[in-house]
Amino acid sequence: MTQGDPAPEWFEPGQEARIPVFYQKGPAQVKGHTHHALNRLRKLQRYIGYVMLLSAAAGVYLLATDGSLWILAVSHAIGLVIIVVLDVTLGFMNLLGSKRVYLASIAAAFLGIVLQLGDITTAPQYNMTIQYFASYLFGLVAFDILLALQGGVIVLGLLGRANVQFLVSKRRVAKELNYSRRSFVTTIAGFAVLIGLGVALGSIKIPSASSSSSPASSAAVAGPSTPITNTSNLQVGSPMYFEYPSGHPNVLFKRSDGTLAAFSILCTHVCCETTYESSSNVFYCPCHGSEFDSSGRVLRGPASSPLPSIALNVDSSGNVYPTGVHGYSPC
Repeated sequence: MTQGDPAPEWFEPGQEARIPVFYQKGPAQVKGHTHHALNRLRKLQRYIGYVMLLSAAAGVYLLATDGSLWILAVSHAIGLVIIVVLDVTLGFMNLLGSKRVYLASIAAAFLGIVLQLGDITTAPQYNMTIQYFASYLFGLVAFDILLALQGGVIVLGLLGRANVQFLVSKRRVAKELNYSRRSFVTTIAGFAVLIGLGVALGSIKIPSASSSSSPASSAAVAGPSTPITNTSNLQVGSPMYFEYPSGHPNVLFKRSDGTLAAFSILCTHVCCETTYESSSNVFYCPCHGSEFDSSGRVLRGPASSPLPSIALNVDSSGNVYPTGVHGYSPC
């Protein structure tokens, strides 16, 4: 090559187009991706907000229609009230786009499912089997909808995980999201303490001069060798309460024809304690409105089985003893 000759071509004409070009994303592209991720997060939070508000509505409906919550399980009712309040609060905050509640919403939904399903294990507290109580709860449409919607919040949270993890890599957004396993566990623990305190405070019974206890609350335990009472103490229209077996309240009454009858006063629907109205000879359940006649037969549902009857034995002195229980009861 002599001076003045043109520089040699390193590539044949057209070959340069085939050379791959490696480049790094510029600040403008990174900013664009972050903006797009934030938009997707806002959209996801709107969905979460709507689902949480629907979940709160299902909880309110359950509280308003299931009387057994307030009669049998006041602590469970208060826990559900707190869950509803959390759902409403977090739902509106999600709709307003607060990134701080994204993880808290998933934690609240997870805790809600755990608590609602955990209620099933308390069945023995109400003298019911776990299987029967589970079938009762899952038979409530509002309960099923509540669980499904809370599960929906968790699903939405999992669907947005990759998007949120990208935003967490951006320091400014990461601080607001506070998205970490530790934060998730801490939030659940905080909500659990809040619900626990609410249940504890709400379960405190304040004595009142106007409050009256159930007639069966002071009933004595009877048995084949322990009489309920003597026939001389029984009068028409004045029922007598007793426990047989222990922990199972029953009522003994004298009919106008002089015969004696005794029945369990636990409703065969969900084991709420019925009241016996001697004036109308009807057992009434305050939980869901079931009614039974003086022979224990169902007059009005939702109960479908008659009240169990108590077999009686009257000795020569007129002492009345319970000797057995006849009939089905989930209690």
